[in-house]
Amino acid sequence: MTLGGLLVPPGVVLAPGDDPLQCLEPGTSRLPEDHPAIMAARGCAEAGVPPWRVALTDRVGFVNLGRARPDAGLLACVSPDRQGSAGQSAAWVVWGLPRPSVNLFLAPLLTRLSRDLGDWSTHENILEFTKSKAFSDIDIELEARVEHVLEPLTYRIYPDTPVGEVQHLMLRRGLKAIPVVGKEHELLGLITAEDVLCHILPTQEGGPPSGRRGLVARDLMTRSVLCVSENETVAAASRSLISRGVSKLPVVADGRLVGFLSRKTVMEAFAEAYVTSKSPSRVDSGSAS
Repeated sequence: MTLGGLLVPPGVVLAPGDDPLQCLEPGTSRLPEDHPAIMAARGCAEAGVPPWRVALTDRVGFVNLGRARPDAGLLACVSPDRQGSAGQSAAWVVWGLPRPSVNLFLAPLLTRLSRDLGDWSTHENILEFTKSKAFSDIDIELEARVEHVLEPLTYRIYPDTPVGEVQHLMLRRGLKAIPVVGKEHELLGLITAEDVLCHILPTQEGGPPSGRRGLVARDLMTRSVLCVSENETVAAASRSLISRGVSKLPVVADGRLVGFLSRKTVMEAFAEAYVTSKSPSRVDSGSAS
């Protein structure tokens, strides 16, 4: 889906002053009463759940209109420079974009594009900008996939790695699990801190360790490991995380281990606050009707 295809007509609306959200207020909007943004704003007011404003940059931000509705709705706002002569701001509406896609694609994209908006301070120029190929033809992924949020593979061991080396690597790097891979980086198994601990614990109080000398990774690793594909959707892979009760799952591509999917990255992708390179400030605005 292109960014231009996500706009809800009339695409860009004008608001007086420096607050784009005023375009939703009674008597100031040029939007029809049945426009999704107007209906969502009314629903927010009736539910007592104000739209959540998220600043991406000094001039560009989101208004989340979907907090009280099952279907997501976003108003992307652009405020003119305070030195601008127009004394107006503009907003455009994007509808039905899943939250992971907003976090991973739309928010960072608009943050980057905001650098090109320095001279687009009038409503007419902003309308022209959103009709340009630089804006409208950009592809937005509707379904975030595992490849977009995985943690790249950093540490790995091989089947003949001595268990002592595995233990020291875990201690030095604070790792809870390490994948065991073959020559082509195919996943052969997984060694957890619990596996190593069971090997080094004494058999009884004051007794010698229970493990045998000379053990290597293949002797301790768990061979049956649930994996997810990098092409799987984040939502589907997250269900595997929950059902298995684990914090991470290996990610494979064409049989090769490429990284891990963690609960932390999934939570960030689905976060209420949009994830950008700049930590957004969140301000609840007043209810719109």
